[in-house]
Amino acid sequence: MSVATSDHRTPDAEAFDAIVIGSGIGGMTAAAYLAAGGRRTLVLEAYDVIGGCTHVFRRAGKWEFDVGVHYLGDCGPEGQIPTVLRGIGLDKKIEFLPLDPGGFDTIVFPDLTLEIPVGWDNYRDNLIQAFPNEEKQIRAVVGVLQRIGSSIDHSRTPASLLGNAAFALRCGLDARWALRPLTHLLDSQKLSSRLKAAMSVQYGTYASPPHRTPVAVHAFMLQNFLSSGAYFPKGGGQVLSARLAEVVVAHGGEIRTRAAVRRILVRDKTVTGVELEDGTRFSAPAVVSNADIKQTYLNLVGRKHLRRITARRVERFRMSQPFFNCYLGLDIDLSARMPNTNFYSVPSSEDVTSLFEDLAENRPGYSRDELIEQARKRLPAYVSVTTIKDPDNPHGAPAGSTVLEVMTLAPAEADFWGLDSWPEPGDDSYRRNPEYLRAKEAFTEIMIQRAAEVIPGLADHVVWREAATPLTQSRYTRASGGTPYGLEMSITQFGPFRPGVRTEIGGLYLCGAGTAWGPAVESAMLSGLHAAAAVLDRDLDREIRAGSVLGDHHDYAADPPEWEPLAAAKQLARRTSRSRN
Repeated sequence: MSVATSDHRTPDAEAFDAIVIGSGIGGMTAAAYLAAGGRRTLVLEAYDVIGGCTHVFRRAGKWEFDVGVHYLGDCGPEGQIPTVLRGIGLDKKIEFLPLDPGGFDTIVFPDLTLEIPVGWDNYRDNLIQAFPNEEKQIRAVVGVLQRIGSSIDHSRTPASLLGNAAFALRCGLDARWALRPLTHLLDSQKLSSRLKAAMSVQYGTYASPPHRTPVAVHAFMLQNFLSSGAYFPKGGGQVLSARLAEVVVAHGGEIRTRAAVRRILVRDKTVTGVELEDGTRFSAPAVVSNADIKQTYLNLVGRKHLRRITARRVERFRMSQPFFNCYLGLDIDLSARMPNTNFYSVPSSEDVTSLFEDLAENRPGYSRDELIEQARKRLPAYVSVTTIKDPDNPHGAPAGSTVLEVMTLAPAEADFWGLDSWPEPGDDSYRRNPEYLRAKEAFTEIMIQRAAEVIPGLADHVVWREAATPLTQSRYTRASGGTPYGLEMSITQFGPFRPGVRTEIGGLYLCGAGTAWGPAVESAMLSGLHAAAAVLDRDLDREIRAGSVLGDHHDYAADPPEWEPLAAAKQLARRTSRSRN
């Protein structure tokens, strides 16, 4: 049922009940709930494929790479992600494949290999076996992390002071650690450098350094995986956005790609709609922005519509560290050589904090070449072998071959990449800059080296390679600082200190990695759920936990034999565009 009224409509603009800017997983979740909740919803995506960091891309007709989905937690039958999907009738449409419960992550030092298994007790015991002289300290630190992690309600704790108060009651005395830096907890027990590295190197899952990351962030990350295991969506990350798009379209919504928004239209501190870069306007009483938060406030809304204190706060936001991603196609099948695990390839036993400060943040006097050489010797990397996680995907790789991704945190400064400043949206001239290409090639070689250190012989079998830098991320998603993780999850930007879904502009709502729930798939989905709940003025979280399903129960309909996520995502966007002609 439409709720749009003439009071909110922009003259000569097609009217919708709600507009969602950006088709990342947060935006698509918001759009699906809005459409299933009875709002005529329009999704606008600047790129030509929906999904944001959950989309896939293909090369040479035989390699498929996931942009940003590597593994997910909390995907058991009653997990948070299945609960959100169930609320719009998608729980039968998306299958989650488990990684090895005995070691979904494997941390590899030059002289030590540590498996991270499902279960807090198993995690603690593996640490003790690897570091027997520090058993007492391990028990103390893991005990605090477990009590904090298991006390967090991911949907409700981060978003409000009331939610945090409930967390503190559940957690008891250990709540005193929640907002202290992770390094304080590790240092309180005087852990060795290598043990501190082993217990914090997974910080790449939230892209915030241990000396600024609240203990609660790290504890929840561990809880998310240790409680029920790690999973990968069958068919790849694109299946998530494709299925959510089906919900939008099935309930009368539309999805338009190559539809970059120039500005959010505001009148009297209230949104009236949006204007595209080509001048097209759409009106709506509600706009949900899944765009980068700095871009949303400072560019799409504009300072003139903001309070001065808001504009200053947004300008001071610290973004998460960006990533360097290397995508490889191999002419060998790794499935017989390794378990279904992720690798953290760690070339030294150095404290992670000093690595971060030296190689990603302060860069003490290093030239570009010196920094590259330091990275070659010291920088850890994460290795994700997609064809082992999703072995039956017919588009993943040719028979007998493998696709994998190697990634690490990378410098965000333009000068490291050979540029004077970050390019404007749409400017890809940096791709021809010889200094940029040189730095990119050097990091690509380092990523192959890190992968070969945990998968010996890999370098001899690389038949496809390409890489994405922070500038690539910015070009495709317009993310500030080239990060897919939004605002850094530091102590002053955590939970209720981060933006919520409501804004000071009437009818404008936020979702995505920069909001209270933080980065990654589950968090972004929760932000989309809560943004839709604010628009609909309903406690959707409570409703879906109680078993409610919005809209049509279309999840039992059979797919056509040729259905596959990438084609479906493209067809849904094209079909909705054609439907108005």
